[in-house]
Amino acid sequence: MGVEDYKKPIFVVMGVCGVGKTSVARALATCLPATYVEADDFHPADNIEAMGRGHPLTDEMRRPWLNDLSQAIVDLSKQEATPAVVVACSALKRSYRDIIRSHVPQACFIFLSGPKALIRERMLSRQDHFMPLELLDSQLETLQPPSSDELHINVDVSGAKTEIIDQILHQIISKNAA
Repeated sequence: MGVEDYKKPIFVVMGVCGVGKTSVARALATCLPATYVEADDFHPADNIEAMGRGHPLTDEMRRPWLNDLSQAIVDLSKQEATPAVVVACSALKRSYRDIIRSHVPQACFIFLSGPKALIRERMLSRQDHFMPLELLDSQLETLQPPSSDELHINVDVSGAKTEIIDQILHQIISKNAA
């Protein structure tokens, strides 16, 4: 079975920690409808422990995680019952997005961004998450926003979640109509 045999819509909601990837991706998956995938579930224990101690992941630590995640997306997209897939994944660097695209070339990245103060405030209000506030600066330094040659949608997260979802759906419809 080749790539063309399972070309279903794949949306990767991306951005730095605290920007709202998980809540936005879950809501988007419900609206579309689509199967929701949490990229954090594919991190090996060593990665989670490192982040929990405030250590940023290296590219070498991320590569196997991104390959495992990408293969899971492929496997899901092959299932007949899956109309689309929505993934919450930081995908901070172009090289990380390239790994995902090497498995699912049709992936559209939904780049969530907003003011650092807002993201920081959201991180402080989260409970039971392994990503400490100290890693926000490291993630912002690592971030390479999608380029014009990458299939993506830019969304500012300053508004309410319903406004964010409306923006995303509007842009998805606009891109499909073009």
